[in-house]
Amino acid sequence: ARAKARGRDDEGRWLPSLVERLVAEEAAAAGPVKCISASSMGLPIDQDGGKGSGKGGRRLFAGHDLADLSVEELALRHYFENEGFACGVHSEGALLRDLFGILLFNEMFDTSVDGVFVSEFQDAPLDLGTEVFYTSRQSRLDLRLRMLSCLCPRELAAEVHRCFAAAHGTRIHGVNWQRYEGPCGTLHTRVALEGAEVGGKEAGRRILWTCNDQPLPQEARGLGALAGAIGGSAISAALRCLCEDYNASGLPDLIVWTWDEGRAPRARFVEVKSERDTLARRQRLWLSTLRSAGVEAEICHVRDGPTGTAGSDSLVRPRLDAGDIEDASDIEFL
Repeated sequence: ARAKARGRDDEGRWLPSLVERLVAEEAAAAGPVKCISASSMGLPIDQDGGKGSGKGGRRLFAGHDLADLSVEELALRHYFENEGFACGVHSEGALLRDLFGILLFNEMFDTSVDGVFVSEFQDAPLDLGTEVFYTSRQSRLDLRLRMLSCLCPRELAAEVHRCFAAAHGTRIHGVNWQRYEGPCGTLHTRVALEGAEVGGKEAGRRILWTCNDQPLPQEARGLGALAGAIGGSAISAALRCLCEDYNASGLPDLIVWTWDEGRAPRARFVEVKSERDTLARRQRLWLSTLRSAGVEAEICHVRDGPTGTAGSDSLVRPRLDAGDIEDASDIEFL
């Protein structure tokens, strides 16, 4: 880039300022960063010189109730005890894909699209996850997404309940019915599944946690309440992203919400990072997309030691100095 700029009026003096601006914009896209101390929720369990003690080398923490907790489960407890949320799920986008299959069922199984259904046993069209899925159904998808974006929280919750009951039990790619208690769309809770195998490993991972394991009304722990708390605009934006790239990675780790008759519904997406984690570019993009659509979305950095103040740059990635750029290929865009 510098070589190409030589001989011009400014001799490429614009390049360092451009790089600084791009780095700052990319770092800011991640949004708020919350730092919490693991010691406030539990203690790290380390073996072999600090390596993770869980399966696959994942970090584990001992809660104050002596329960073994992942870093995501530790963060859930923080949001219950300190942020006022009533329940949450370590979902990594699983519940958004459930909503995709349920709310866009008719558009997904549109038989007027040529060549995408060759067997009555398919659980998805052949073009799902390709660049032509959205373009082949664009008018119908746009109409449906606009309708969802205009719904108020209670209307959106009712729409999810209606679609869930209508499609319940149907094989739909990405939808795991065993996460729920029948056709009502109520998520299984951690307490209810303790010591029981319901729906296998995947259903056991994406279960509902509540503040101090307190029981909640059935409506408050349903998929409809989650969608209503997120809001129509954010649900529409998330589903549109999945329409364009269904297999996209980087969806936030946690979704926490409150659905209470006496308070306005509220939800927050959280990407959890431990001491050794860094934020990937796709994760940053999802956080920015969700926040732009009007829902809370942030990073939660769980530190082993005391917390201090930290900006987005320190958690997103090491800062890149403009003087280190030697070639245009070194500049990466979002």
